Amino acid sequence: MKNIIISYSLFTPKKLHEDVRVWDPFISETRYWYNIPALVAINLMVYPNASIWIYLPEDLIKHPLYEILEKLSEKFEALKLKFLSYSYQNTEPTLWRYKPVFDKLSDIVLCRDLDSVPNEMEIRATQYFLEQPNYYLQTLRTHKNHIFPITKILAGLSAYRPSKIDHIANISFNDFYFQFKSDLYGIDQQSIIEIFTKDEEWTDKYFLDCPISTKQHKVGKPLIKCKSIEEKKFKKKVNISHVSSELLFLLNETTIWGGEPIDFRGEKLEKLLSYNNLITFKLKKVIMDCSNYTKNFYLNTSVIENIALNIG
Repeated sequence: MKNIIISYSLFTPKKLHEDVRVWDPFISETRYWYNIPALVAINLMVYPNASIWIYLPEDLIKHPLYEILEKLSEKFEALKLKFLSYSYQNTEPTLWRYKPVFDKLSDIVLCRDLDSVPNEMEIRATQYFLEQPNYYLQTLRTHKNHIFPITKILAGLSAYRPSKIDHIANISFNDFYFQFKSDLYGIDQQSIIEIFTKDEEWTDKYFLDCPISTKQHKVGKPLIKCKSIEEKKFKKKVNISHVSSELLFLLNETTIWGGEPIDFRGEKLEKLLSYNNLITFKLKKVIMDCSNYTKNFYLNTSVIENIALNIG
């Protein structure tokens, strides 16, 4: 069984970039905390053999919501909190989630965003990559705007086989980080495009592009020479019968396009917690063991009272 790391970054933004993210409905300091409990449970149900790594600065321990991370990591062995001491001015920590890639810490690394959850087609496309060892890098293009050079690779919708990528064999994370870190917005995507898309002979052979279109977003042709696989092919090729139909329905109902920023609290989280399995039971225990502030952040009062009765 191959080792899989699902890698995230979490930090307190020093600038919210309202001018850039005009399409984003969740411009707030706490936005990246919304989905953490749900993501831990969902990832463990979808990728049962994976580890979930969250890279974060040491000062985040003082955040009022940090207890949810601490308690989740205590209850779920697969969740690892990885503290880094690098200083930052803007969004440099978005680069941190690539540490398992450049330090070759796992056979496969999925780099994802904390403000989104996977839907069925993202799961199927990712599973296709996991089962195709001849591809070393994958990106999922899911939006009608993924037609510009900056979207050759999607920073939070990319996957890697680090030990197979020869041109990063001698590049450590420190090398990568200090070469590309800056106070510019979007440095994560710019940097991986610089590293991974310059050699068209390599991308033509090893780069897997998975366009996923919806009624809302028709995705265009790939932007570089690569292997681009139609949805109908990877949809038929993979078996995700280990993922319950009720979970897939909830994910599809919640997320329109892969990587869409969402808020998986309240009713959505309540629905997830209603599923009868060990993972959701442990998640209920974690939430109920938190302070009133954290419980109320994720669930409304009536739901909290119902959960308390059910697990009491």
